[in-house]
Amino acid sequence: MVYNVPKGSELPNKKQLRKVFLDCDVDDNSVLTKEEIKNAFDRFGSLFPGFRAWRALKHADKNKDGCISLDELDNLIDYAYKCGYFNIG
Repeated sequence: MVYNVPKGSELPNKKQLRKVFLDCDVDDNSVLTKEEIKNAFDRFGSLFPGFRAWRALKHADKNKDGCISLDELDNLIDYAYKCGYFNIG
């Protein structure tokens, strides 16, 4: 089951977020494309996962190559954590 955390609720640890993002790396190349990030936010229950993926790339893609590498993954996880997205179950 997928939930979006209300403000003030306890958030899961970032390891759970990392697992979801890495699970969405369907070609297993250790690089997350916008589509893979969109799929992760869809799993998190975002109403607009495409928009959320776009915003996540703006926040986390430090080298501006349009993808999230393993070096940038922590930035992506921090963004999702701050937005209150997480996956249970």
